[in-house]
Amino acid sequence: MWLLIWRTRFGYEIRTMGTNATAAVYAGIPYVKTVVVTMMISGGLAGMMALNPVMGDAGKLQIDFPAGAGFVGIAVALMGRSHPVGIIIASILFGVLYQGGAALAFDMPNISREVIILIQGLVILFAGALEHMFRPALIALFAPKPKSAATSAARAA
Repeated sequence: MWLLIWRTRFGYEIRTMGTNATAAVYAGIPYVKTVVVTMMISGGLAGMMALNPVMGDAGKLQIDFPAGAGFVGIAVALMGRSHPVGIIIASILFGVLYQGGAALAFDMPNISREVIILIQGLVILFAGALEHMFRPALIALFAPKPKSAATSAARAA
């Protein structure tokens, strides 16, 4: 997917359409074709993700097997800032949270699955909130300082 999204013309069209559809159409990118093909690709990937549970990897069809998969997928994309490297890091974080929560619920039966989902939600909330809380200070710290007129005149002389 990284190769498709970041290294092909169609990937550029997808990213442009996602950023500003009006500008993409104005630039000549076909709206309907791009949306339909993108939805077909995402549907195919979702179908491949659900292939093992549907085909019966547990020996039976489980009720509500995809429960929470959409939430986690959106959360991973948000935490990873829709960048492939960020998504990999965020998916590892959520995998650790999910598996650690399952192990914790096994060792301590009084801790329910909903507590783990609550912790995931708090991680998303604080990660998003902390980004906006620290962004102005980081921009002020790392932004190039404007040069004064006196300093520019002294260097020119």
